[in-house]
Amino acid sequence: MVNDKKNDFDVIIIGAGISGLVCGCYLAKEGKNVLIAEQHHSPGGYCSSFVRSGYVFDSAAHFLGGVKKGILAVILKELGINIKDLFVQFDPSDKLLLKKNIVYIRSDSIKTQDELKRVFPEQSRNIEKFFEFVLQPNTVAIYRKTHKANFQSVLNSFFKDSQLKVSLGVFMLGNMGLPPSKISAFAAIIFLREFLLDPGYYPQGGIQKFTNLLVEKFKSLNGKMILSSQVKRIITKSTMAQGIVLDSGESFSAKIIVSGIDATHLFRKILDVKTKEADIVKKLKESVSYFAIYLGIREKIENIFGESCNIWDFPHNDLDKIYNDLIVNTRKMTIPCLVFSFSPGKMNSFSNKINNTAQIFSMASYESEEFWKKNKMIYANKILKRAYKLFPNLKKNIDIMEIATPVTFNKYTINKNGSAFGWESSVDQIANRKLDNQTSIKNLFLIGHWVITGAGQGGISTVALSGRKVAKRIVKVLT
Repeated sequence: MVNDKKNDFDVIIIGAGISGLVCGCYLAKEGKNVLIAEQHHSPGGYCSSFVRSGYVFDSAAHFLGGVKKGILAVILKELGINIKDLFVQFDPSDKLLLKKNIVYIRSDSIKTQDELKRVFPEQSRNIEKFFEFVLQPNTVAIYRKTHKANFQSVLNSFFKDSQLKVSLGVFMLGNMGLPPSKISAFAAIIFLREFLLDPGYYPQGGIQKFTNLLVEKFKSLNGKMILSSQVKRIITKSTMAQGIVLDSGESFSAKIIVSGIDATHLFRKILDVKTKEADIVKKLKESVSYFAIYLGIREKIENIFGESCNIWDFPHNDLDKIYNDLIVNTRKMTIPCLVFSFSPGKMNSFSNKINNTAQIFSMASYESEEFWKKNKMIYANKILKRAYKLFPNLKKNIDIMEIATPVTFNKYTINKNGSAFGWESSVDQIANRKLDNQTSIKNLFLIGHWVITGAGQGGISTVALSGRKVAKRIVKVLT
């Protein structure tokens, strides 16, 4: 280790995803000397954007929930981050194209209840009871009733209408990678709370704008960030983490190390001592990955796709089959379901093509680099063929196209097999397995969607909350 004081920190955070940035901001706000090391040239992880031919595309995350009433609202307020005029809240936030119905998710829970009652009038009272249960303030009570159950059992306890259950279940498959029968009920409900209570926020100019707010706050608090620098090794002595070594060979020391990166990569590749977590991660299953098409559009977005930000296309109601057949479907080039994403921030201005983009996502298995080199255009063309049937004006208005496979997502995040949501939030993994924020190495902490503590991997709000939780814990350790 070097003894240079400029390379000596209170806390080093590995990974500049949302959990790492939130954690860094809280620690820097408390006066701690913090370094964030990020392997990519841009911070944010899945909450980032990239530019091609003047178009701005969102890499993965395409909207936020809980910005004004939920978890993110609390975090932004505590950090003193001003979001005035940044976000557009779209209404409806989602349009579900199901086999028998079209269902909208609206901008608040009352509107969404009214929409569901309109489509399923005979279930009106049960819909009210379901929303009362999900949105109740006492999350401990929800946990006690649901932590060992799957979400399908919760839906069954409220509803008999299968189409209504599918309408709520597609959110789990699309946003957390599991059907209701497999996902932890508590994890599902934590996610739904954010996206039923306060959904549909988009930062004007791209999702990177939200990430950049956190980066700017971190730097204003004298936090230091290094980009394009992969951590190759965590140095330990006497079962204590002492610092990191980058791929450049430069090393840094710290009292505390925090990891927001893939836990398998952490415990089995860059940590130079054996831990119990190295055995735990071998038994855990990561979530699904995605195939993504990014489109720069010549025509106004609303003239092609209509009124909604996220359009979900499910060819049938068997969500279990879509999940169970994922590998077979990928290898056969069969498209199980699609999510089309754009935003009113993009719709409201056609004067600048920065605002005229769309993303299409489809669940896909990792396979191999060779597989996707050979098949990515075949897969993309099958997706586009289906998209053209839904939106006939799309084909003649595509200006540019970029493609990302599960291998691409793995390359830019190091997430195992291009995992979209960290560990799979299945009942077994959430209820019976544990990968806590505090590791067996006393001064090494975990944050982000590679932690398993009971709540599951519920998107940006949940990973942000993990960063906040660990930062507060570290402040006490260092005090």
